[in-house]
Amino acid sequence: MTPRHFSQFEQAQKSYQTRAKDYDSSWHPQYTARFMELIDIQPGDRVLVLACGTGLEAVIACPLVGDNGLVTALDASTAMMDVCRKKQATDEILSRRLVLIQHDVTDLESCEHLGKGSYDVIICSNAFVLFDEPGRVVSQWAGYLRRGGRLIVDIPHENHPRQGLFMKKSIQQMGMTYPASRSWIESVDSFRGILEARHLHAFRVEALDKEPGKGHVFLGREEIGSMFDYITQDHLMECLADEQFRSKARLLFEREWDSATEREGNGKVQVSYVLYVYVAEKV
Repeated sequence: MTPRHFSQFEQAQKSYQTRAKDYDSSWHPQYTARFMELIDIQPGDRVLVLACGTGLEAVIACPLVGDNGLVTALDASTAMMDVCRKKQATDEILSRRLVLIQHDVTDLESCEHLGKGSYDVIICSNAFVLFDEPGRVVSQWAGYLRRGGRLIVDIPHENHPRQGLFMKKSIQQMGMTYPASRSWIESVDSFRGILEARHLHAFRVEALDKEPGKGHVFLGREEIGSMFDYITQDHLMECLADEQFRSKARLLFEREWDSATEREGNGKVQVSYVLYVYVAEKV
């Protein structure tokens, strides 16, 4: 069985269709509040929020830019954008300072509403790892920053989520392609290199726990079942709805888990619920 290949735009549409209504009840709002503290948004700034989702970053940015500034926010998901539009409809500041556009954030060239070299700040949180060709995406986004403007992006720790790395290896052993591969993330320096190669100086890099104090955890073999179920609930793993494929994937997943515990020597697997936040200036 060969799973259907989804475009990134389709992946976002399907992934967040059911997540949208509960998204703001998850760990995301408190994480976003800490993420946004790392960004020095000034009155009058033009801010571009890419993969804005339910508007968590945009809602914080709008009061900061003042009436002489503007926040433009893009997302692929209809369901997520609908949540953001409801916030905008009941908030006077958002209604004046926020422009919402449904669009593919990896293809800004086709969005006629954006001006190249016109933004002071570009933000992307909890989304960049979903994109193929990270270098190409960064190069394109950089074109919309003014000189001296800043790009702020977060990417997962190389061990986040560890269960996803195990599943990727399992799926590949079954002759399939794993969606949203993050094999290019080897360390905190991986994304820094991508930025610097495109004349974006990463002058600040911070590691943020998804939830304070819960960044690194150690999981025993008794967690295999829940971790396997968690990583396979996404629609992109719908090929595993077939019980035969699912059973084979589960066996391979367990082998990857056991190999990791043997290498680490303590009977447990370290999982890092941490994201690296990069603040980079266009030079």
